[in-house]
Amino acid sequence: MRPPADPSSPVGFVLGVDLLHIFPLEGATFLCPADVTDPRTSQRILEVLPGGRADVILSDMAPNATGFRDLDHDRLISLCLTLLSVTPDILQPGGTFLCKTWAGSQSRRLQRRLTEEFQNVRIIKPEASRKESSEVYFLATQYHRRKGTVKQ
Repeated sequence: MRPPADPSSPVGFVLGVDLLHIFPLEGATFLCPADVTDPRTSQRILEVLPGGRADVILSDMAPNATGFRDLDHDRLISLCLTLLSVTPDILQPGGTFLCKTWAGSQSRRLQRRLTEEFQNVRIIKPEASRKESSEVYFLATQYHRRKGTVKQ
């Protein structure tokens, strides 16, 4: 990747992974269709990433809603935990992990897992999110994966 003409412009590599087709976007690379729950996708990600590691993992994924709030919440937490399980292979030490979830009974489980592997974990509710929405994001920074942490 060429450095930007403006030295104050951000520099980086953006890789998007999605189940659905994504139209090309200048400055980004996409793996799609690809499923983050498929171990072959992790291998594809490692092959595409410069240096084989990412500084940030950002997830806005969500399962197709069933209309059953608890089931949808559990399915989303499961997706976040699956993504967290590939973090040791993909994320640089000191890296950041951001994932969308819906507030619910399993949120503490995800938060506990994040605090095992990141120095700082906090919950963020974007201003753009409707007040009545249960959508929140977990922001975990300073990745330090502890030895002996069991993948789930």
